[in-house]
Amino acid sequence: MTIKELKKYNIFKEELLSLELLKNQGFNNISYLLKTIENSYVIRVFKSNESVNISREFEYKIQKKAYKKNIASKPIFLNAKFMIYEYEKGIHKTKLSDFELKELVLKVKIFHKFKIKEKPYDLLLDLKNYSQKLTNKKSKKLIKNCYKSLQILKKYKYNFALTHHDLNPKNIIFNEMSLKIIDWEYAGVNDCFFDLASICMEFKLNKNQEKVVLNSYFKTKKSYHKIKLKHYKIIYDSFCKLWFEANI
Repeated sequence: MTIKELKKYNIFKEELLSLELLKNQGFNNISYLLKTIENSYVIRVFKSNESVNISREFEYKIQKKAYKKNIASKPIFLNAKFMIYEYEKGIHKTKLSDFELKELVLKVKIFHKFKIKEKPYDLLLDLKNYSQKLTNKKSKKLIKNCYKSLQILKKYKYNFALTHHDLNPKNIIFNEMSLKIIDWEYAGVNDCFFDLASICMEFKLNKNQEKVVLNSYFKTKKSYHKIKLKHYKIIYDSFCKLWFEANI
């Protein structure tokens, strides 16, 4: 991607000043920081759509909805090659105060309520694919643990929601005003506990902090909430390890 190439699309009226690679790069995209005379933007050039659960059109649609709720950056442009959204100034954090944790959970709760007509994410199908692709002992154990947890979770009600699926510290930007969530490429319908578990695992929360997560998200406490969180933590952790084993 170059400034000369960008100019062909006539996306920006203002002068384009510079284009440079961002420090943090993902598996499926090459990300650039574009500076114009008026603003800064992220350009994500699509490198791969082969990873699970990726639809660029769906990603763009969800980010637009999240932007309107002050959860995500403003999306600007999408075509088959790349996506552009406004750059968010701020920092990534690996440790959160209780206040920051509550703020994050409440933001997550907002987009979980989005009304989306989409089939739920099929965890069993992915496990089947991983079983065929990964045959080492470590992967087999992870897959077995997932099946066990999914079997236990059948006893409890599913809490379907629009989930982000990748709430790691690099995808959450904190600034003085609020926080923004970026990189919605894995968004889809799943149990809300998948996102709650990802927060617990990615930020290495202790038991008291996990209580903060559940108390912030649910108005009414249920005895099975801790059980569901426990098993979705196992599933999330296992899926992350299986994904890296299969793709990296």
